Amino acid sequence: MKNLQQFIISLAISVAPAAALADDIDVRRDIASDATVSVSNIAGSIEITTWSRNEVHLTGETGPNQELIVTESDQGIRFEIREIEKKSYSGESDLELVVPATASIVAIGVSADITISGSRGARLTAESVSGDVEVEADVGRADLESVSGDVLFRGSAERTYAESVSGDVEIHGVGGEVDVQSVSGDAIVFASIVTLGKFESVSGSLELDLEAADGGRLTIATMSGDVILNLPASQSAEFSAQSFSGDIDSRFGEVKHEKYGPGSHLKYSSGNSGTVIRVESFSGDIDIDHK
Repeated sequence: MKNLQQFIISLAISVAPAAALADDIDVRRDIASDATVSVSNIAGSIEITTWSRNEVHLTGETGPNQELIVTESDQGIRFEIREIEKKSYSGESDLELVVPATASIVAIGVSADITISGSRGARLTAESVSGDVEVEADVGRADLESVSGDVLFRGSAERTYAESVSGDVEIHGVGGEVDVQSVSGDAIVFASIVTLGKFESVSGSLELDLEAADGGRLTIATMSGDVILNLPASQSAEFSAQSFSGDIDSRFGEVKHEKYGPGSHLKYSSGNSGTVIRVESFSGDIDIDHK
């Protein structure tokens, strides 16, 4: 959450002269089709859509104690909502931003929901503290984070990182490298072919529907959350699964139970693809099934 931390710090140290009334926003700028467009908001919402023009268009309204800062560079453009004076409540800003479809996007919110659709850029980053993050895109890399909000992604990405502390995570359509992290929220992932997958949760459940690539590696771990892993019946891999006090059910190989005390484990090898699949839970159940 480096981008989010930097934004919160900038709010703490920003200084401006006096309070103001709410202002309408209507800003247009010409930019390159592959530029980076950044937008940050304290409270309210950020809605980003795309078009075929080499231009950005930001509309909305600032809160009564907020101002819009626009910064342009060779890399792209940044829009930032800041407080004018330090107050317990500075109002909300609802921002609507249209960007080139192939631009890279960075959207950062504190108490702001983030919605992005239509992006086809090299990279997309969306982070919020207490807001939800909802993205529909086909990008090279997607980084999605929320602390207490939910995270939803639909589309495709070659590299995906998604994290929520207490919210749920739902990912559809990704492949390649996938990293999903949750503490108490549940995570659902419907992926295509995964080359490197890391899926972790403390008390939330993990439900994964995917195929591991030849030579790929999947690492799946929870503390008390249950794991459901659905794979093609033809999946070739070296499987291992272990739960200290939970149950294991697998369509791949035979599950063995500890002779003394709780716990069960699985070791099974199918084919010679070089794929490795590791599943662990301390007290949660593990179910490895065919699609």
